[in-house]
Parts: sequence; structure tokens; C-alpha cells
Amino acid sequence: MTDAQPLPPPPPNPPPPTTPYRDARVGELTPQWRLVMVVTWAMVFLSYMAMWKASEELGIGTWWLGPRSNPQPTVVSLIPFVIIVLVGGAASFNIRYLPWIGIAGSLALTLIAIPDLSRSVGLAVVEFAIAGAAMIVSLTSLTGVYRRPPGTAAEPGR
Repeated sequence: MTDAQPLPPPPPNPPPPTTPYRDARVGELTPQWRLVMVVTWAMVFLSYMAMWKASEELGIGTWWLGPRSNPQPTVVSLIPFVIIVLVGGAASFNIRYLPWIGIAGSLALTLIAIPDLSRSVGLAVVEFAIAGAAMIVSLTSLTGVYRRPPGTAAEPGR
């Protein structure tokens, strides 16, 4: 009979695979909803560009553009676009609580449309429709927010 050698120890567990992604934080949107928000606000931007062009073609300026003979200063003309770019930028940079930022942006666009009811009802209706569509997407994106699992404590510092 031969002396049996003990078995070698098992190999160590391999390290967990590394991913370029970080863990989702409470309040962030899922990647799919974030993409929907980015596309929505890009479409809102294009819609307001079309509003600008239609306003010029019709010769009826919105309050933020002014009449063709006496246009508003560039700073005033860009107010809706600044709002849209801020919300779209927040969406592309994955800011927490993005649906609420989208809702605030939609409300701001609604406020921008109100003065046009006295100037051009048709253009105001289009502005309200754009703001309403953005509001609907922002409200429905609340379903795609990461939430804290029940029974867990809040994360410190977040």
C-alpha cells in the first residue's frame, strides 16, 4: 500500500467581474426611461425650433420672439430653449429626480405659452401641446424611478 498524498487546496474564488456601470441610486431613472426623457426633450427642442420658423413664416410672432419689425432681444428669444437644454442636459447626465425636473420644465413651458393666448391662439395651442406632451412623459417616467427596497434604511449622505 502506498502513502496517499493529501489533496491540494481548492483554488481561490475568482474576483467578481468588473463592469463599467455603477450601481443605480435611489431617485435615478432606469436606462430605458432615461433614454425616453432624452429623446422627448430633444423632440421638444426641435418642436420649438419649428415654432420659431412657423412664427416667422406666418408673420405672427410669439411674445418671446416679438413681431418681425421689432424682434425681442436674443436673450428673451432663447428663454424656452434654455429651459429645454437644461432639462435635456439633466436627462443626458443622469441627474437624480429627473422626472421632477421634467415636470418643472414642462410647467415653465406652459407659463411661457400663456401670454401667447392674447397674441396668437393657434401658436399658443401648439405651445401648450408641446408642454403637455413633455408633461405626460415626465409624469409617466415616475414609474421608472429606482426606489429604496422596503425595510431598508436610507443611505447616509444621499
